[in-house]
Amino acid sequence: MYYPYKQINGNFTAGCFVPQHFKPAIKSHYLGVRCLIVVENFKSMPPILKLITVHGVFCFLFFLSAVIPGFDVNFTYKGQPMGFDEIWQNDLGVHLILIGLFFPISAVLLLKKWQYCRQFYSFVILTTFIVQNANSGSFMYLPFALIVPSLLIVYLFKYDKVKVYFGT
Repeated sequence: MYYPYKQINGNFTAGCFVPQHFKPAIKSHYLGVRCLIVVENFKSMPPILKLITVHGVFCFLFFLSAVIPGFDVNFTYKGQPMGFDEIWQNDLGVHLILIGLFFPISAVLLLKKWQYCRQFYSFVILTTFIVQNANSGSFMYLPFALIVPSLLIVYLFKYDKVKVYFGT
């Protein structure tokens, strides 16, 4: 079995072939190394990018509140507390599922420094704000609702520390 790295005296070197009976130990070690890389990536992020990432991870709670009856996030919509039944009665279920899936995916991609993660996050946040305003039928507020996503997109592509983080 071929593994992408080999550890010699605590240092990682190029890939190697490993006997089959070492496979479980090396796979768990490789997973640990990947987790450490993600943690180091998070530590090296600029502060606002950290906030964007944490926000994306916590949006998974919206997904859980829309698919698990009794899972309460305690948020309100138009002054009304939202439980599982209220979410689906107000036609928010599909929106919360999509937000609860796409924002965490974008957060993980930001952590992994995927080549197109900034474009994906930009698409997700713009789509969220545009669909929200389109469903309410109030296009009058659309320019104001796009100010925050536009500022975040400018931050992701123009801020020097973010460019350094992504290596562009």
